[in-house]
Amino acid sequence: DRSLFVPKLCKHCKEPNCVQVCPVGATYVSRQGVVLVDEKHCVGCGYCIQACPYGARFINPKTHVADKCTWCYHRVLKGLKPACVTVCPVGARQFGKVNDPNDPVGKLIKEARLQVLKPEMGNQPMVFYNGLDKEVR
Repeated sequence: DRSLFVPKLCKHCKEPNCVQVCPVGATYVSRQGVVLVDEKHCVGCGYCIQACPYGARFINPKTHVADKCTWCYHRVLKGLKPACVTVCPVGARQFGKVNDPNDPVGKLIKEARLQVLKPEMGNQPMVFYNGLDKEVR
């Protein structure tokens, strides 16, 4: 027996279903490619939660609006890495520019055989995995 751990973080898709289904435009993609929720406009309908094939969205019990991982957008805007990347004790999480061949993450994506979850959904997720087990895919 063995266990598998796959965090349910937002995949920050290039073609996110959650943006398409939001009736008020509260879910959007930033210029940096980060999928965000404008909590001032979100009505908490839950359409985005149902549309996410990765189970990464939820209704925040305090604010009663949609919520999700933001890749610590407030940190990224300052040139910092997301907190989960910074504190990972083994360096399993990396963050960078996927299309930049000089960026360590860009190099890794180009050279390694990385995979995404549920590629058949057509969302073009931007979270890549190294060595995904077939049970997870």
